[in-house]
Amino acid sequence: MVPTLNRYTGQTGRNRQTAMALYRFCCTLCTLVCLLLAHGIQAHVDKESLRRYKTAKKYYAASDYVAAKATFASVLNAAEENDITPYALFYYALSAYHNEEPTLAEKTFATIVETYPDWEQQDEAWYWLGQLRFEADDPSAGLDRLAHITDEALAVPLGQMKAYFLAQLDDICLLQTLLRRYPEDRVVAQVLFDRVAHQPLISRDLNLLNMLAHNFGLKLEENTSLKDVASLKKDSYNVGVFFPFFVDEVDYEEESSLLFVIALYQGIQAAVTALSAQGIKINLFAYDTKKDPVTTAALLKQEEIKGMDLIIGPLYATTIPLVAAFARKHKINLFNPLSKNTDFVGDNPFAFLFQPSLETQARSAAEFTLQDTDGELNVGIVYGDLAEDAMQARLYKQRIEAGMGKEVAFMLPIADEALYRTENKLQEPSVVVDEDPEEEGDQEPISLEGLTHLYVASKDELSVANMLSIIETLAHSPRIIGHEAWLQHSSFAFDQLRQHRLYFVAPNYIDYEKEAIHAFRSSFYDRFAQYPSLYACIGYEMMVFLGRMLAQHGVYFQKSWDSTSHQGIIFEGATYGPHHDNQSVPILQFKKGQLIICNQERE
Repeated sequence: MVPTLNRYTGQTGRNRQTAMALYRFCCTLCTLVCLLLAHGIQAHVDKESLRRYKTAKKYYAASDYVAAKATFASVLNAAEENDITPYALFYYALSAYHNEEPTLAEKTFATIVETYPDWEQQDEAWYWLGQLRFEADDPSAGLDRLAHITDEALAVPLGQMKAYFLAQLDDICLLQTLLRRYPEDRVVAQVLFDRVAHQPLISRDLNLLNMLAHNFGLKLEENTSLKDVASLKKDSYNVGVFFPFFVDEVDYEEESSLLFVIALYQGIQAAVTALSAQGIKINLFAYDTKKDPVTTAALLKQEEIKGMDLIIGPLYATTIPLVAAFARKHKINLFNPLSKNTDFVGDNPFAFLFQPSLETQARSAAEFTLQDTDGELNVGIVYGDLAEDAMQARLYKQRIEAGMGKEVAFMLPIADEALYRTENKLQEPSVVVDEDPEEEGDQEPISLEGLTHLYVASKDELSVANMLSIIETLAHSPRIIGHEAWLQHSSFAFDQLRQHRLYFVAPNYIDYEKEAIHAFRSSFYDRFAQYPSLYACIGYEMMVFLGRMLAQHGVYFQKSWDSTSHQGIIFEGATYGPHHDNQSVPILQFKKGQLIICNQERE
C-alpha cells in the first residue's frame, strides 16, 4: 500500500519495506509539487489564493488533515480556476484520503485526470487512483488505472505497489484473469507463479508453472529431497501396511463398518502372490493402527519400520500426519490407496495418492472440454453445496478460461431447491444469493441456450435430476460432464442417462470385458471364497503397480518416472511423472448403448 506510516507500524519484513518505500516515494512527490509551486505558478495566482494555499500546506505538513482539507476547499471555492487549481485539488484529495474519506479522495483524483489531461503531474493522480482501487479490493481496476502511467521513473514504486496488493490475493483464477488482461506484466506473472508454486504438491498446476517460467524467465525452487538418495534395487522389498484391522477386538458393529479394510488388504495379498509368480518378492508387514493416533505413534517406535521400503496407508485423518511425518523423516515412500484429498500429500515429497485427486479430476474434465469441440466453446458450470464441489468448479473454470482466453458463460451454485424451470433458464433463488435484499427481485435468469458444454460438480441426486430435467427442454442440449457416481444413482434410469450427451469423470472405471479381469476374479474367489469388491480391486491394482515400480526402478522409483502411462490390469492404468497423484482419469460416454472411454487411447 501507500498509506500513512502508522498504518504499517506492525508490519515486518518485505511488506514493511515495501510500504516504507512507497511512503517515501509519495513524500518525494509532495516535495516536487511544492517546488513547482514555489517556482512556476506564482505569477498566475492571486496573492490571497496563494496565501491560503500555503496555509493549507502547513496544516497538511502537520498532519491536520481536517483543517488542510477545509483550507484547500476555500482555495478552490474562492477563486476562479487558475494554475494553482490542480495542485489544490491534488492536496485536497490527499487530505481526504488521510482523513479516511477514500470515496471523496477517489472522486477528486478522478476530477484531476478528467479535467486537466495535460497537467504535468497526471501520473501521480493515476498512481493514487490505482492505489485506491487496490485498497477497495478491485485489483483489475487498480491495474487499469496504473496502466495510464507513462513515467518510467515510477516503474519501481509501481511494481512494489502491484506486488504488495496482488500478493494478498488467494484466488488463482483471478490472477490468471489479470494476466490475460495484461499478458506482459511481469509483476502479475511473478505473483501468480509464487501463488501456484506454494500450493500443495498435488494442487500445483505444473503446466501453468512451466508456461510462466518459459515466458517470464521465472524459476521454481528445485526439490532437493531426492538428490542425496540412491534408488537401490534389491532382491526383495519390505512393504508396511498401516490399516485399522482391529485384530485384537471383537466389535461386530466396528467390524462390519471396516469390511472394506479387509477387502483392501486381501487385494494387496493377492497382488503379492501374483508378483511372486513374476519373480518380484514383496515382504508384507501389517500394522494395526486401530484408527488411533496413540496406537499409531507406538507402532512407529518399532525399529523395524525404519527398514520399510514402502508404506501403504494410513486410511484415517487422525493417524495420517504421524505416519506422513515418519515417512518424510526417514525418506520412505508413502502411498494412500483411497484418498483423493491433497492434504495427504501436502508438501511431502515422499507422499503419493493412488487415486486421482479431486483437483486432477476437475482439470482432466476441463482438458477434455477444451479438446471436445470443432468450433467455439460456450461453457457453463454448476456445483453442489459441498466444499469439494465448489473447489472442483473453481479449478475447472480456471483451466477452461486459461484455454479459451475468455470467461465462462456462468458459474452457479445449486442446492436441492436452487433450480427451477422457466423458459429453459436457471436462476438462483434469493435464499442462496448474497445480495442486497432490495435487489433480489431484479435478478436476471441465466439462459442455457447456446451452451456447448455444462460441467456439473455435484453427486447429489436431486440437484442432478433437476438439472437433467431442465436440459431435456432445450432445443440443442449441451454436452454435460458429470461424475461416475451418477451411474449408481437409483433415481436415474439407464435410458434417461443414455438420451443425454453425458460424459462421466470415472477414475474407478472397470472394463469387465478385459480378459485379465476374469482371471483376477477367478483366482481371488479360489483364495478367499468370494468375488473381489471395488476395494479389493484397488488394493490389487495398486500393489501390482508399486511392486513392478520397485522391481524396475528401485526404492525411489519416482526418480525415474516420466509421463508414460502404465497400463492397468483392472483399471485403466497409472500415470505420475512429476505429479503426486494418479493422472489417469478416464472419461466415459455412452455409444451404442455401451460405456466407452473417450479421452484416452487404449491398447
